[in-house]
Amino acid sequence: MIVAIQQPEHLPWIGFFNKMLQSDLYVYLDNVQFKKRYFENRNRIKTKDDIKWFSVPVLSKGKYEQRLDEVLIDNTSLWGKKYLGLLEHTYKKYPYWEDIKEIVYPCINNNVNKLVDLNLALIERCREYLQINTPTERASNLGVDGFFKSDLILEICSKTKAKTYISGPDGRNYLSLDKFSQRGITVVYHDFIHPGYKQLQNNFASHLSIIDLIGNCGPEESRKIVKDSYLIAGLKNEIQS
Repeated sequence: MIVAIQQPEHLPWIGFFNKMLQSDLYVYLDNVQFKKRYFENRNRIKTKDDIKWFSVPVLSKGKYEQRLDEVLIDNTSLWGKKYLGLLEHTYKKYPYWEDIKEIVYPCINNNVNKLVDLNLALIERCREYLQINTPTERASNLGVDGFFKSDLILEICSKTKAKTYISGPDGRNYLSLDKFSQRGITVVYHDFIHPGYKQLQNNFASHLSIIDLIGNCGPEESRKIVKDSYLIAGLKNEIQS
C-alpha cells in the first residue's frame, strides 16, 4: 500500500495531482492548523502582465489555531463574482476556457460554508477531468487527533496500512525515519521537477494552479503531462525496488 498525505489545497498545482496518481491511497490532511497566506484558500495564475493570486476569503480573525476542517468561508463579502471575474478576464481567450468553467463555476456558485468542502469539491472535479481514480480519505475520519507533525503522519500511515509513504521534500526536515522503519514503513520523497508546457502568454511560469495547465492544454495533453511527470519525480524505481 503506497500512501501519500497532503493538505487539501485550493485548486492545487500539478505536483499535487502527480503525487496522487502514484498513490494507492491519498489522504487529505484536513485536521491540521490552517495556514494563513498559504495555498489552502488561494493559488496563483498567470495573467498577461504578471503572476496573480486568486483567493477565497475566510473567517480567521481571532481564530489563530483553528483546524483546516473548521475554517469558514466569509460569504458575507460576496466574493464569488470577483473571483470568477478574475478567472474569466485571465483565461477567457485560452483554448480550453470552457473546461475551466465546467470545473470551477459549479463549485463556486454552490455557496458552501466550509473551505475544506469547497477545496475538496474542486479537487474532485479536477480528478475526474484528469482521470485520476486513486481512492481518497480525510485524516479527520481516521481517529488520529492528538498527534502532531511526524507522529501524525506515522499514525495515518499505520491506520491505512501503508508500506510506503510518499513524502514531500520538506519531510526530510521533520520526519522521524527510525519510527517509520520500526513499523515497517518505507519513506520516499516526491522530488518533483515541474514540467514545461505551452502557455498562451510568453515567458513560461511554473507552480501555478492546475487550471493554468487545463486552460492551455485541454484534457488529453493535461492528463499526459500529469501522468508522464511521475517519471521525472523519480519515485517509480524507488518504490518498486
